[in-house]
Amino acid sequence: MCYCAVSCSFMLVHNMGKIAVVGNLKGGTGKSTISVNLASALSKHGSTTLVDADEQGTATDWANGGELPITVIPAPLLEDKATAQWVKKLAGLSKKNDFIVIDLPPNTGLALRTALLLANLFIMPVTPSGLDLKATGKAVSILKVVRRERGKKKPPALLVPSRVDKRTSAGKEIEAVLHAYKEPVAPCIMQRSAHVDAFTSKEWIGDFAKNTLAHQDIESLAVLVRRIMEDG
Repeated sequence: MCYCAVSCSFMLVHNMGKIAVVGNLKGGTGKSTISVNLASALSKHGSTTLVDADEQGTATDWANGGELPITVIPAPLLEDKATAQWVKKLAGLSKKNDFIVIDLPPNTGLALRTALLLANLFIMPVTPSGLDLKATGKAVSILKVVRRERGKKKPPALLVPSRVDKRTSAGKEIEAVLHAYKEPVAPCIMQRSAHVDAFTSKEWIGDFAKNTLAHQDIESLAVLVRRIMEDG
């Protein structure tokens, strides 16, 4: 899809529902866990839809037969098929919702760039591993390109330390390492078994383990996300 088609569609979604894109170039970062739980937390403050753009469909599986407080719509965004139709669908959803959360596929190129051209905020989960940090650097580079293309409407980013175990040296250092990218860094989403159990139970963490540390991690992230998008 050409840049012109995406930029024209950006005009459609601008000033409608706020769009938060969750992704990284590497899988296994906890992006679907963050997407589902963040969208569920945001739903307390306005109508919220989660767009499952990952063909693996983790968020869709989570919603099927469960009781999530959000609508989850499967809409895979593929490297070779990032079409105007997908963007128009997003524009339609943006008209009907206060918040859109997009769970991106873990890949490079057109899919990430397309979503970033439409985003009000790019949320990048990063686990304390060398491979994740390498992928994060590449994703930040793509973000910088998109910011130049969007001119005054530059999307902010939020790096989210994910699946963190503070008992390890990597877990203790992850926040300081991420600050080197000169983008805002969120409080850690700690490695907690409750997140896995919530997925198995097909609930979001606020229903499955309300007021626990796992729930508090997500609520803190949601407060920060709302603040950034409202300021933008």
